[in-house]
Amino acid sequence: MVVDAGTADALTAQLVDAWCERRALSPLRTILACYPRVSGLTDEWDALATALKTIRVQCASQLRPEELELVIGLQQFAESVVYRDHAA
Repeated sequence: MVVDAGTADALTAQLVDAWCERRALSPLRTILACYPRVSGLTDEWDALATALKTIRVQCASQLRPEELELVIGLQQFAESVVYRDHAA
């Protein structure tokens, strides 16, 4: 799955919806501190990258394989925005 500036918010929303549906509280607790992004500034991207990394490390056993893959892709994209490897 390709994560870019045009898909990042929709893909994050997809994860949040899936976690809400099955009441996956640990990843939800982590992601909701920085979701939804409103300004698009690098501070928000950094908070999202940090939250996704925390979810990847602490909640991997609660995620479906495709969700873990998406979390990793979103984290990598968010980090690329923060470190200017990609324009958001």
